[in-house]
Amino acid sequence: MKITPTERNEVDTHLDGEKALKKARSLLSGFRTAMLVTKPENSAELHMRPMALLGDLSVFGGSLWFFTDDRSRKVDEIRRNPSVSLAFQHDDDSRYLQLSGTATTQADRVKMRELFTPLVKTWFPDGLDDPHLTLLRVDVTGGVYWDSPGGVVRVLAAFTKAVVMGTPSKAGTVGTMDLLAD
Repeated sequence: MKITPTERNEVDTHLDGEKALKKARSLLSGFRTAMLVTKPENSAELHMRPMALLGDLSVFGGSLWFFTDDRSRKVDEIRRNPSVSLAFQHDDDSRYLQLSGTATTQADRVKMRELFTPLVKTWFPDGLDDPHLTLLRVDVTGGVYWDSPGGVVRVLAAFTKAVVMGTPSKAGTVGTMDLLAD
């Protein structure tokens, strides 16, 4: 783990391998949804949409799973360009995460049964019997996080200190993660 100060008085941390996975697990536990970002072929635009996280994130090993419709625009975009980004935001805890990786679709019925919850019927009323239900798997390669232990209280304290002292205050940690390195 390498730590260096940044211009804004944050601690800049880089985590590799198991340390990166451990940090990702701790951050992911507070999120219920992710914003999936795809890039259509031959377009400068990015598409973003919310996706419900599936499974036990406390055992995250590098892959995230989502249910989707195999006819959706995101599936078409991923088939053409599998590089995706996931954005996570938890304002109450002042926790933010961006993960990058490669997405694929999988019609794995065993994995679907493992991940299925009644909430999925919100989007797929026929549940596992829906012929267009498929899994989207994102194999994460790295990311960036912003973490402020103590949440809003710590951020407010940092704000107060900055106003009183007239200098920027450290409100948390920013770091990068490389999940492929050991």
